Amino acid sequence: MSLTVTDIRSAVLARTDPAQPYVTYLGSDGRMELSGASVINAAAKIANALTSEFDCDPGRRIALHLPWHWQRITWLLGIWSAGCVVVPQGGADCDLLVAGPKQASELTGNVIVVSMHPFGLPLGPDDMTALPPGAQDATIAVRAQPDQQVFINDYSDALALDGLSQRQLLERARDVARPLAGVTRLGLHQDDSQWWLPALWPAVTGGSVILGQSFGDGFGSEPVDAVL
Repeated sequence: MSLTVTDIRSAVLARTDPAQPYVTYLGSDGRMELSGASVINAAAKIANALTSEFDCDPGRRIALHLPWHWQRITWLLGIWSAGCVVVPQGGADCDLLVAGPKQASELTGNVIVVSMHPFGLPLGPDDMTALPPGAQDATIAVRAQPDQQVFINDYSDALALDGLSQRQLLERARDVARPLAGVTRLGLHQDDSQWWLPALWPAVTGGSVILGQSFGDGFGSEPVDAVL
């Protein structure tokens, strides 16, 4: 990884070993681990879909209504790779609303729905019938995209989240990582106050995050070096 990289896509690509884990998700439906290479591939497909399928040019505001899940990480990185702005829990005034099946039912506007299937498969019949009118299955559009990002730019100074640029978010992630030098497997419990941390910690450290559920559940037999 490089301390001089200032745009998020490049920071993820700068990890020295893409075969190493990026995120491990521990959910009620089991354990799912994604390598750096898998995350890079998913983010590229999402960025391509945002540009080609959902008309999201750089600077567009994308509301994110995804639960604590590995999909939240890939969508954050895909949105930033496309130069767009993440608006956590944003409303219909955003250019696009990205939601999980449970979250989508109460949303209005331009809504696309991301499957929470452990392996990222498209929505099932029950989920499809529960979607609000006009909502689309984002998973189908994303899976059809090329594995490499088509339109690439340096978005270091583009707004990313909460009025901060990509450069500033990466600096925040490095500030969090600095006192935890040597930690390669960081355990995280659900915390929506820092949406960016699970996506960016692995990018700036070369390590991985383990997404647990409640504080009481811990991380089971999953090894962690530190917990935030």
